[in-house]
Amino acid sequence: MIITLIFIALMIISYFIGCFSTARVLTKSYKSMNIYKIGSGHPDTQNIYYHVDKTLGIMTGILDVGKVFFFLVLLKFLLTNTYLESLIPSLKRISSIDHFLILGFLMIVGHCLPLTHRFKGGRGIFTYIGFVIFFTPWSMIMVAILAFLVFIIFNQIRFAQYMIVLLPPFVNFFFIQSPLFPDFSHIAIIGRMFIAAILMGIINYFVSKKLGEI
Repeated sequence: MIITLIFIALMIISYFIGCFSTARVLTKSYKSMNIYKIGSGHPDTQNIYYHVDKTLGIMTGILDVGKVFFFLVLLKFLLTNTYLESLIPSLKRISSIDHFLILGFLMIVGHCLPLTHRFKGGRGIFTYIGFVIFFTPWSMIMVAILAFLVFIIFNQIRFAQYMIVLLPPFVNFFFIQSPLFPDFSHIAIIGRMFIAAILMGIINYFVSKKLGEI
């Protein structure tokens, strides 16, 4: 029972940490700007990059990547800590890859649909990058480089975003037997990454609908 309560508490914490808007805080700190009244009015890296300051936009993206990645790293350290396991022997029951997937994705949900900001969040692309890097870093790094080149050469930011969401599971599948990339060797994680990509697409559909783009 206590393990279930701990995991529920972690789910709630994950969601509300995801709700923390890096874009909103940075623009507020930068000449007291309100991101909701700038450019597209969307609290995300893209809006800051194009309508506030490019350096600030890049910084926002980096912080959004780190927000999820380092939180999951910290959770993994705490949940697999031998001292904590000695105090709560059943703690390892909530340290499986499925539990981390749930907690990480709840951070993305919080970022895109934050209760603290009336569900007006960002698209969560950089948050999603941090999420995928935690589980399969090489695939996300490869796709991120390709997406960056597409953005730089063709100035197609939306297509680059689609690449980041959809391609990592396919890259995982392509390299599954490669000894060079051991994190691709688990067929189970590939299936879960496909599910995460689909859910990410669904969330972005609702975000786009709130913006009137659909």
